[in-house]
Amino acid sequence: MSSIELEKMKIPKMKNIQFKFELQGEFNITSFIARQKVNRYLLMNTGNLIHSMEPDLIIGDNLQWKVPLGYSMPGKGFLGKVGDIFVDAITGILKLEISTPIKEIETNAESLYSKK
Repeated sequence: MSSIELEKMKIPKMKNIQFKFELQGEFNITSFIARQKVNRYLLMNTGNLIHSMEPDLIIGDNLQWKVPLGYSMPGKGFLGKVGDIFVDAITGILKLEISTPIKEIETNAESLYSKK
């Protein structure tokens, strides 16, 4: 299940807080489609061992999906998270300027591999 992450929201320093959310409207890109777009990008740029995981919906100035990236290997399974790619929930455009750069993703994957 996807979650909602609020950007730049000041939360009062109180013990008891209650949040209620109502989101009405349409956006063209579901979490499933966002994952598909990210997986295609990763396949073309990093290979098949880095993959998308369940995204979070970010509500800020724009609606966007924050898609975490996992690193898995045959015989070893899931090794860990290596970055995030953001996808515009209206247009489906990958927001690479605010996403983890490919070089950093690869470095994180190499680090996880060397630890296992």
